[in-house]
Amino acid sequence: MAPYSEGERVGRGIALALLVIPVGVVVWTLLWQIGFIASIVSWGVAIAAIWLYRRGSKARVTPAAAGGIIAIVVVTVVLSLLAGMFTDLVSAIQVPLQDAITDPKVWGLFVDNLLSNGEMWQAYLPQVLIALVFAFLGCFTTLRRVSRESRA
Repeated sequence: MAPYSEGERVGRGIALALLVIPVGVVVWTLLWQIGFIASIVSWGVAIAAIWLYRRGSKARVTPAAAGGIIAIVVVTVVLSLLAGMFTDLVSAIQVPLQDAITDPKVWGLFVDNLLSNGEMWQAYLPQVLIALVFAFLGCFTTLRRVSRESRA
């Protein structure tokens, strides 16, 4: 078997680390629904993404991978916040989640609210800011350690 080039290993590692996104979104959303600020999930996402990256790449974290891991954490946090807002909308309009996920009308209402409902954003702003601050704090040390490792 031919050895992998550095780029191929980074790609394989990042591809495997991407698996953490849906898991992180689901866990965050479940915690959100019980009223818990789910910052611990972002820390877990960072740890899991690094672990999966190392398994997929069979190498230490490189500078290219550090950026990818940071992007995975950021994407997971953003998608998680949107998923939490979506489940709040579904609860408010009293539609079962499994039906709402496939209902274009519910998605249309969600997008309309995201784009034009200033009152909704005012209501969510404190939650979003707290979630983002705790997400940053929750994974800062992990990502800093990865950044140091990538420069070694």
